[in-house]
Amino acid sequence: MRAVRIAGLLAGLLGAGLVAGPADATRATLRTPAERGVVAAPATIAPGKVHIAFHRVAGGFSDPTYVTSASDGLARLYVVEQAGRVRIVTHGRVQSTPYLDLHNEVACCGERGLLSIAFHPQFGKHHFVYAAYTRSDGALQVSRFTAASPTATHIAASTEQRILTVPHSEQSNHNGGQLLFGRSGLFYITTGDGGGGGDPYGRPEDLTSLSGKLLRLDVDRHCGSHHYCAPSSNPFANASNANKRLVFDWGLRNPWRISVDRADGTLWIGDVGQDAWEEVDHVRAAGGRDFGWSCREGRSTYNAGRCSIGGKPRSMTAPVVVYHHDAGRCAIIGGYAYHGSKYSFAHGLYVYADYCTGETWVLGRTSSGGYPSALVGDDSGSITGFGQGDAGELFSVDQSGNLNHLVFSRA
Repeated sequence: MRAVRIAGLLAGLLGAGLVAGPADATRATLRTPAERGVVAAPATIAPGKVHIAFHRVAGGFSDPTYVTSASDGLARLYVVEQAGRVRIVTHGRVQSTPYLDLHNEVACCGERGLLSIAFHPQFGKHHFVYAAYTRSDGALQVSRFTAASPTATHIAASTEQRILTVPHSEQSNHNGGQLLFGRSGLFYITTGDGGGGGDPYGRPEDLTSLSGKLLRLDVDRHCGSHHYCAPSSNPFANASNANKRLVFDWGLRNPWRISVDRADGTLWIGDVGQDAWEEVDHVRAAGGRDFGWSCREGRSTYNAGRCSIGGKPRSMTAPVVVYHHDAGRCAIIGGYAYHGSKYSFAHGLYVYADYCTGETWVLGRTSSGGYPSALVGDDSGSITGFGQGDAGELFSVDQSGNLNHLVFSRA
């Protein structure tokens, strides 16, 4: 692949290794859209009829990794900085003191750091903010913090209650670290495959490992000494292995960003590839899917030796869109489906970008189940994360320290 200079947070996303044999080297099967359980809802407009511009809202952030809101009507945006701080932005004004400051707890930088936060879906009642960060031992730590009130402008780091720890000591890359709540109120966590190039540990397909997974927890209940329970609707809720009970989906490499579609509760997953392919997955929140890494990278065979488990071929869920590492592309930044009020013509379009080139695409769904995509912007900078405001407007943060509003127009 073309040599690309990548700075900051995503420097190790590509890993190292060689693409293995041809696509017909495996007997493993790929599940169709119908088998994925996704009923396509037509987008309002064809992707190629839309353009996106990035309007700067605020700047001066230090290596931002994510932006989100509490969905509480306060019109606040919360920008996550890699070194461990969260900043409040209200109508373009950045609060001088951090909303949350974890820099003494967070191991930074490279691909490590404070990776994302999520607000409890009933934040007005339960003043909980969840954070995913890497510790000094490399582990991915997911913790809960408690605000004094929904309108508080600061949360004390001393309120930390550790929820889940995912070991990650061998390598510094592929930490995952996206947190979000589904429409049912259950809590999702993404984890990387353990790092290195070429999946040296074989953890994504190991259902007793927490790595290379989409995990789902019920954080509104306690089970035993844990500050969560495994939901009874999880695919392996009755397994004897405690880790396996938390697994919702598996076979992921480094799901850097995923999101919930506000319209139907489906999940959009941007999974970062190895040497050749980036992918977008789109599935109903039903669980029990194998996304194929490291048997497959995108739709192509990467390691045929990983296409069977216990002598049985893996049944894998294929991505809805892939793109190649040509023209300097390197790492997908998964985004959101637009459902805001300002640009009704763009409803249903999913936005994603490539980190290295700054190219931005929108992806639609057709009534026949297709997923057409189109390049709609190439001036976004090195986006490190997308986010959603209270009213469904979309925002991005980039390597230059900017917070941007995505402005849609008809092409």
